[in-house]
Amino acid sequence: MVGGGSSFNNLNGVYTVRDAAGIADENKPVLKTMQSLKQFIEGFDFLRMRPDRSFVVSGMPAGAYYRGISERGEQYALYHHHSKLKPYVYTVVPGAYEERMILDLPAATYQADWVNPSTGAVLGTKTFTHAGGHCSLSTPKHAVDIALRIKRRPA
Repeated sequence: MVGGGSSFNNLNGVYTVRDAAGIADENKPVLKTMQSLKQFIEGFDFLRMRPDRSFVVSGMPAGAYYRGISERGEQYALYHHHSKLKPYVYTVVPGAYEERMILDLPAATYQADWVNPSTGAVLGTKTFTHAGGHCSLSTPKHAVDIALRIKRRPA
């Protein structure tokens, strides 16, 4: 969603003439994940956001791929996953990951939420007042991927 590669063509073999809505049990995990992604992106005024990874200064380890969008100073979305990149395909590398990221944010009070992309569950929340410049945020433990939502709080 935050990297421009967010499409789903609904042609996963579960959508059939008999089940055009794709409500078969085997499709429920895909539909749940798509619903979670929809809720995540709709939590932003995303039409005001642009592709942006420049707010991540450091902390992404080798083997982690990330994408972001932002409306600088107002709202930020970041998604990262641990994978091996083979031509045109990411193969996930499950583990017990925790990262300490250094972000570059303007002065403001923010709320940061770490979100499980598959379920939409908030794994951790931090509200902080930042003087501007570099700030450190640590991820909760995650197995493959995690999303970050940062929004400026009203003064």
